[in-house]
Amino acid sequence: MDLGPPRSPWTFSRLVLRSPHRARIRERLEFVRSFFPELDGVTVRVGLVRRRGILGWGSLDPEQPGVWVRPRRLEHFTIAHELMHLLQARDLVPRGERACDLWALARSPLLVDHPPCYLALPRELRRMGRLEAAHAQLLHGAARRALAARREGNRRYLLGFERDIAARWHERVQAARPAEAAPVALETRRG
Repeated sequence: MDLGPPRSPWTFSRLVLRSPHRARIRERLEFVRSFFPELDGVTVRVGLVRRRGILGWGSLDPEQPGVWVRPRRLEHFTIAHELMHLLQARDLVPRGERACDLWALARSPLLVDHPPCYLALPRELRRMGRLEAAHAQLLHGAARRALAARREGNRRYLLGFERDIAARWHERVQAARPAEAAPVALETRRG
C-alpha cells in the first residue's frame, strides 16, 4: 500500500533559503537530528534567529515543531538543545532549560562541542569557546550518571550533575597542578 511520498524532515523559512549559510545549516541540522530518532516522520520548520544574544529557539508547540538558529554561531550542542525542546513539547523530556541542557549532553559526546548555558559549570570550562573531546566526554558521562540517578528516584539530579562536574574538574585541575590546589568556582551563564 502506497501512502504517498515520504515527508520531508525540514521546511525552511525564506530567510534560511536565501542565506549564504543554507548548506552549512542543513548539514549541521541533519547531523544532529540523526541522534533524535523520536523525530523520525516529523517535519520541523527551521528559521533564523534575528535577536542579539539568542543562539537558538525551539518551539514548545507539538503541533508546529520548529527551531530557529543563528547561522554564524551554529554549534551542534545548540541544535541538540533546541531539538530537545521539541521533545519537551511532546512530554518525552522534563520541562525547563536546565533539564534541556542535561538531556542534550546525555545524547552523545559528538554533540557536545560547546558548553551548556543553563547548568552551573566550573568557570574555566564555561568560558571555553570550543570543547575538546575529553571535555565533551566528561560532560556526557556526568549527564548520563545524573539521568541514571533520576531513574532511581533522585529528584535533585540536576544539582547532582553540577556537583559531579565540579568535583571531577577539580580533580583534573589538581592532577595538572598538584602544588596549586585552587577551589573550583561554579558559574551559570543565562541570557
